[in-house]
Formats: sequence, C-alpha cells, structure tokens
Amino acid sequence: MTNLELLEKRLGIKFKNPVLLKKALIHRSYLNETSEEVDESNERLEFLGDAVLQFLSSEFLYKNYPLLGEGDLTNIRSKVVNTESLAYESSRFEIGEFILISRGEKETAKESHSILANVFEAILGALYLDQGIEASRSYLNANLFYKVEDVVKSGSLKDSKSLYQEIAQEKYLVTPQYKIITEEGPDHNKIFISAVYINNKEIARGSGSSKRKSEQEAAQNALNLLNEEGKVE
Repeated sequence: MTNLELLEKRLGIKFKNPVLLKKALIHRSYLNETSEEVDESNERLEFLGDAVLQFLSSEFLYKNYPLLGEGDLTNIRSKVVNTESLAYESSRFEIGEFILISRGEKETAKESHSILANVFEAILGALYLDQGIEASRSYLNANLFYKVEDVVKSGSLKDSKSLYQEIAQEKYLVTPQYKIITEEGPDHNKIFISAVYINNKEIARGSGSSKRKSEQEAAQNALNLLNEEGKVE
C-alpha cells in the first residue's frame, strides 16, 4: 500500500485523481529540495479549500440553526473553523506523516498548527475538484461539523477576542491590545503573527491567514493560559 493509499484509507476517501491529493500535501519548502517534476505547492488548493470551507460551514449553520442571528452564527463558525480546530482534525488522521516538506521542517510539520490547518484546507480543495461539492459537504459533516452542537450547547457563543476582553476588563481593569508581530509568506498566502498585551506585557501569540484570525487565535491562547491556571471556570 502506497502512502497515498494509506492516507485515503484514513480519510475514508478514494480519489479519482490521486495527483490532486498528492499536490494537497506539498509544502512550498519541498519545491526547493525535490528532484521530482513538481510544478507547484498546495497553496492554490488551500486557497480553494478555504473558500469551500467558508461556504459549506456558513450553509450548515444557516440551515441547521434558523433561530440564531448573524452574530451568533459568525461566532460559532469562528470557534469551529479556525487554525487550532482544523489542525486538530489533521492530527486525528496523522496527516503530518504524509506532508511533503523540506527536511529541515519535517519534524515541526507534525506539530505546526498552521501547516496542519493549511493541509486540511488543501485536501478539501482537492476533494472539491475531484468529486464536487456533495463529497466536500459529506467530508466536513463527518470530520468537522460534529463540533458545532457542543459549541451551541456550551452557550459560549462569543468569539475569543470578545470573551477575553470581558475577562481582562473585569480582572485587570484594562482592555487588551493587539499588535501584528510579523507577516510571513507571499502576498497571496500570508501568515500573520499577532500578540495580545495587557498593560504592555505580552500575554500570548496567535497565527492566521488574516490579521483578524491571528488576533482571534492570540485571544484564544490567552484564554487557554487562564484556564490552565484555573482562573476561569
């Protein structure tokens, strides 16, 4: 059994064109080291997969939660469709083992939320091209949208930045401040690194494909720190 066949078995998908699945696994750093005839990385598939994911997650929430308003739907989506959540799904399938990446980054790929989340989106983009929207919808229903009900039942519909701001204002009497630390990657596929500060002290960092996403992850990581310290119920 080849690596691609093993991954297909884990994913529960048989690609009509396995080349698409392989392309979804190619990190841009791999292009500089391989002697294979590889014309591009997974970045274009990731771009497509992100659009498919945004559409199908919005559709799922719209159809299944008709009584919720736009704000709540947006907050639920941000909790289910984020870097940490997508990386978790990739980790469940141990996709890090299959990523084609430079030797220097091979080990970190298995732990990098950003790389794992990007590959999740790239695989979705490949699946969409290979089998269409229905197959993509079924895949997400089974491997991502199962989280939605728990988010709704928890009653925690506020996004991470809003929740952390409330806690910080109550605990520290200040409003958290955010700053973009760095931007990485080409213009069409930038990764932003943000940090959240309390009283000019850096609390946590986050990354994402937009400034908003990176700030949301920074806020979520700050909330995680508070949870670990036992300071938030």
